[in-house]
Amino acid sequence: MEHDLPNLQTDPAKAAAPAAKRSRRPAEQARRLILDAAEKRLAEQGPEGIRLQDIARDIGISHPAILHHFESREGLVRALIERASQQLRDTLLNAFEVTAAGQFGASDVISKVFEALSDRGTARLWSWLHLTGRELEHDVSTHLVGEMSERLHSLRILQAREAGLPEPEWEDTLFTAILVASTAFGDAIIGQRLTAGSVEGADGRARFRRWFAKLLMERNFPGRQPRVG
Repeated sequence: MEHDLPNLQTDPAKAAAPAAKRSRRPAEQARRLILDAAEKRLAEQGPEGIRLQDIARDIGISHPAILHHFESREGLVRALIERASQQLRDTLLNAFEVTAAGQFGASDVISKVFEALSDRGTARLWSWLHLTGRELEHDVSTHLVGEMSERLHSLRILQAREAGLPEPEWEDTLFTAILVASTAFGDAIIGQRLTAGSVEGADGRARFRRWFAKLLMERNFPGRQPRVG
């Protein structure tokens, strides 16, 4: 006995059904998602945690898709550090603008440096790049200390004039900025081990940061009370 079967070639219902389209993210959105996932792994595992297959799995894309946007793992690493450098610059400039507007919080600027370099793993990635000779073509960090020093120096001059004190020397401000950057880098690389082995309490690292911010505030902005979280 024959059974009536639908003719798939002529069935109107089948013919009218459109083929399913595979959704694709815009290029900039895809790059941002990949960089976000890479930054998360960097913060949790360090540079060795930046593995393309793992990142692809984290956000549900293929390994070749990452290569399409960044060409290689090294290309992804370079893009990540360039974005981190630019974000640090924008964050610090904004913090200086808020401070200059009267909401004084130079210690907040210091906290932002520690957060960006240490907590996100950026300093470890920077160190890895420089130690292995992988210099960036457009590295914002090379000019960041000088730019931040200029902003800091303007604030110190303004405060000194208001207090009737001698204006600070430029080199003193520059060395202060270098000290902050160097300390933040050291905190990122070995800070956890140093404080865990010598400072009592689980929040020893945070207490060191607050102490350091207070120390710099008292030296560079005498009479001002630091706002330290």
